[in-house]
Amino acid sequence: MDSKSRNDISDLFVRMPERRWGFLQTRPRHEKQALSDLTAQGLIVYLPLITKVEIHNRGKRERQLPMFQGYLFACPSLVEEPVIRHNKYVWNFRKLSEGDEESLIKDLKIVRECELLSAKHKLIVNPQLKVGDTVVMKTGPFKGLEVIVLRRKNESTVIVNLMFFGRSIEIQCNADDLTY
Repeated sequence: MDSKSRNDISDLFVRMPERRWGFLQTRPRHEKQALSDLTAQGLIVYLPLITKVEIHNRGKRERQLPMFQGYLFACPSLVEEPVIRHNKYVWNFRKLSEGDEESLIKDLKIVRECELLSAKHKLIVNPQLKVGDTVVMKTGPFKGLEVIVLRRKNESTVIVNLMFFGRSIEIQCNADDLTY
């Protein structure tokens, strides 16, 4: 997607006849390849990016990283859906109902504003975790086990409680490693 179309993407966040917004899941760390492939085939696809600034001993480096790892948003026609489903970087495509599409469009407008804001301000996208939530570990030795959110340690780290034999253990983990 060239810079002009990248800047004008928010103009596409509307209901379109013969098209429906939905989201697609990609293979891990293949969001940009999926975006490139699908837009090259003329599809309307949106990958929200967030600007991350890294400071090294050689200086400052800015990187554009996916805001939601493993997800893109697309608005295909019925004819274009098979193109998405057969893309080697895409695992799943979910077209939304009319009501869900309206909600997604509203959220995409907010996401786009956050994306633009991230170029000037540090933003961190965190899963919506609250103290007391029961969640499931997605990775590591406790993958698949339920844990309870105790507290946030910082912007991306969460302390959870794992229960066994009438005892519990507190574990520190990345918020992205938990799911509902």
